[in-house]
Amino acid sequence: MKQAALFCLFLGLVFSISIVPGYAQDVEDPYVIIVELSFDEQNLDTAIDLLLEVQALSLENEEGCLIYDVLLSEDNANTIFLYESYESESAYKIHENSTHYKSIVKNKLTPLIKKSRATKVIPLNLPDDLVDEEL
Repeated sequence: MKQAALFCLFLGLVFSISIVPGYAQDVEDPYVIIVELSFDEQNLDTAIDLLLEVQALSLENEEGCLIYDVLLSEDNANTIFLYESYESESAYKIHENSTHYKSIVKNKLTPLIKKSRATKVIPLNLPDDLVDEEL
């Protein structure tokens, strides 16, 4: 019963949000991207090491970097997903212009990438007062 009520609440929230093509996100809204990267098998270990280094440096040195998850696909061992969340678009731009991003991603990682796709997403987080603590 509780799950049904939460599902109805979720549907109500989804339908109450105005999803308009070309949604203009406020510059100071959270900036979240999901990146899919594919590598040849012989480059995978090097790519993982480089991404974990970028992850550590981003989380340690970039105040606006909230989340930087490096995820290995369960379905395809040569595919890595990145889930990156920043305080704002300007925080993401700081990340892209950081010394570690330029030296590691642009110079070392990019030549190893076989295929990539980045998708900017908009978080649809429930407000804290609507989240059931028992879940």
